[in-house]
Amino acid sequence: MGDLVVDLSTMQAVSRGVLQAAGDFRSERALSGADSGTFGSATVESAFVVSASALDAMIGSLGDDADTLGGYVTTAAEAVLRADADLARRVR
Repeated sequence: MGDLVVDLSTMQAVSRGVLQAAGDFRSERALSGADSGTFGSATVESAFVVSASALDAMIGSLGDDADTLGGYVTTAAEAVLRADADLARRVR
């Protein structure tokens, strides 16, 4: 088995990147709120609204997932810092 290497700066960079992605997802304009009536057909307009709503839900879910992942990485990085500080205290 190899050694487990925990690189705090990498963890922090991942957390920043994931939280930025979450913000990007949150800033997406809802497609389901787009102007309707430009299709000329109620059937086509209805299909667009259903598809757009599904896409909006997926984007929201990705934002939620990114928030969760960012939280996990941040919590893990904080745990590494606490463990490192605890080990340093014990060595003194």
